[in-house]
Amino acid sequence: MSTLAEKLADAWVKKSLVDIKSENAPKNRKDSHSIQQQFHNILKKKTLGWKIGLVTKQLQDEEKLDGPMIGKIIGETVLKNPLKIQYNKVPYCILECEFAFKFLEDTKMVPGVENKKDNFEMYISLELCSTRVKPDSKKDLSKQNLMYLNIADNGAGGAIVIGDKINDLEKVDLNSIEVDVDLNGKITKPFLTGHKRPHPVEALKCISREFEDNPITLKKGDWLMSGSIIQPMKVNKGDQFKIDFKTLGKINIDFI
Repeated sequence: MSTLAEKLADAWVKKSLVDIKSENAPKNRKDSHSIQQQFHNILKKKTLGWKIGLVTKQLQDEEKLDGPMIGKIIGETVLKNPLKIQYNKVPYCILECEFAFKFLEDTKMVPGVENKKDNFEMYISLELCSTRVKPDSKKDLSKQNLMYLNIADNGAGGAIVIGDKINDLEKVDLNSIEVDVDLNGKITKPFLTGHKRPHPVEALKCISREFEDNPITLKKGDWLMSGSIIQPMKVNKGDQFKIDFKTLGKINIDFI
């Protein structure tokens, strides 16, 4: 009988979806991280950093969750703007607009890492959240247990799209940047505000807290996704997105 990690890894390779019985889903954060690591051990694919969401305790408490959503970025899923992508490569895709850290040297994720500003650059980016698990397998799970399953499922990671580098970073107020999303010719302004949009440096603090007992190191060239600055958007096959980060640049992506 296949383990959960084996099923998820097989689904990743085949770009398929699997049934997971609720009794086989992880029941705590430690187990979900362990399954995620087993998933990567089976895949044996190069990773290039981490994705993270719900980065502040306030957001976690509001959702009645015990920590952030976190997963590793698989190297082959780091994509460049502009992009056409086959929809079946990111099934049940949810699109998020984010700011991405790119590390310029090996950096240990410990308290105070957010002050090492010479260690990273930042880019406009998208995260394409996805899943290896059939929706029916999730419907009876509590919100907390659904998060544990999503963490096991590599943090619901699908791919990331990297846009322009943010120049003169020290002069840019990232929390004031508004984003316009043109979806199939209709423009919306789904950007978040207030506490629902923590500053990107909160992602650095969050990952250091998550692994405080065994700090991880982000290596030169690794990425860290900092969490969505828009209300996440469901993607359908055939959708065309033109996303305007105003003075910071644009990202275009078509799902074919």
